Amino acid sequence: MRFVPEGTFWMGDNKNLSDEQPLHLVSVSPFYMDVYEVHIWHWDKVSNWATENGYEFSIASKDLRKEGPFWYKDNSLLVFPMNMISWYDAIKWCNARSELEGRTPVYYLDSNFSAVYRNGDVDLNASNVKWNATGYRLPTEVEWEYAARDGLYSKLYPWGNFLNGSLSNYYNNGDPFDNSASPVGYFNGYQRIIEAANSFQGEDYKATDQKSNFGIHDLGGNVSEWCWDWYYDEWYSQSAASSVDNRGPSTDFLSPINSGRGVKMTRVVRGGNFRSKPDAEYGNEVRTAYRNFFTPESTQRRVGLRCVRGDNDNDPLWHTAAKISFPNWYYLKWLGYYWQSRFVWVFHTEFGWVYPTGHGSYDNWIFFPKHGWMWTNSYVYPNFYSDKDSAWYQYDTENYEYGWFIKSSSGEKKRIGRVYPN
Repeated sequence: MRFVPEGTFWMGDNKNLSDEQPLHLVSVSPFYMDVYEVHIWHWDKVSNWATENGYEFSIASKDLRKEGPFWYKDNSLLVFPMNMISWYDAIKWCNARSELEGRTPVYYLDSNFSAVYRNGDVDLNASNVKWNATGYRLPTEVEWEYAARDGLYSKLYPWGNFLNGSLSNYYNNGDPFDNSASPVGYFNGYQRIIEAANSFQGEDYKATDQKSNFGIHDLGGNVSEWCWDWYYDEWYSQSAASSVDNRGPSTDFLSPINSGRGVKMTRVVRGGNFRSKPDAEYGNEVRTAYRNFFTPESTQRRVGLRCVRGDNDNDPLWHTAAKISFPNWYYLKWLGYYWQSRFVWVFHTEFGWVYPTGHGSYDNWIFFPKHGWMWTNSYVYPNFYSDKDSAWYQYDTENYEYGWFIKSSSGEKKRIGRVYPN
């Protein structure tokens, strides 16, 4: 993820479509945003864990998604953006990613934040969202546009004010994946472009890395991305649209308006995609200000997601550990059993005495007396990074003796952990 600092910017566009007007000033608090759109491999890693822990996702997300083309050999076919996911799928996946990493989930079924949203299609409202939690969530429409503009109004696109096929994956831009998604971050300075209907001489330009000034890729194409907000075409004319960190129209505000119009409630989708047309008659769908929307149950091959999280990592260390029947003993699902002393030190059944510090299960430094400090978390375990020799180690879970680690670079085995009788 990349840090997006707080700021104030002009949102919208007075020169184009009516739902982008009027231009209005909005202030945004700092947050973190994924560098890339969530790719299929990452989705699977989280969703596989999630389905074993009470989560449910739509059939389309499993059976109808499109992976990379058979001819692509540069990397895995699973580094293409996840697609065919509903808004409900995206929200639940954010929660699952949070829980897998030991962060506090953001979305709940109740306003007391006691029932984590894990299954079903539920139209959550702002009272169901724990905005100050450390977990992952969808960006608000304001956050998305602020990040895409790098905080600046003057840019028509995330990269500037001109368009050619070497800059983004849009309709007939000339990349090898034309009219389909490209690998996340494909426009990294090594993209290949040929002459095409909408390449606009991009094949003649030297390829350059298209990450934003904030260090984020693909905000101007590839797949569009779900946002939190309900869509309302006249939202920008409301005074609340200029409030700090506004999260779009509330359900109570918008539902009677849409009912009177005879239209369904829809969620905002932002960013161009491989089907986005740069033609003026379509509103130039690649522009940063362009707004799109779908019903929350919709699944599209041109729509995926990108996560954000707040600028806070304040979860207590291993706060999800469960107490067991013996005094001061705990069980942490990914790490195992340990005994907590009064002085921070813990006795782990396989590592012996260690000194842990950090937050949740996502930023854990553990001091091993025989070796020194090592970093791990629930996502990378049983892998550890050693501060002593700047190397990665894997805990040898298959060794009948406790405490053995294997150095990833050399295969060398070291007994860093427990040396007591097993």
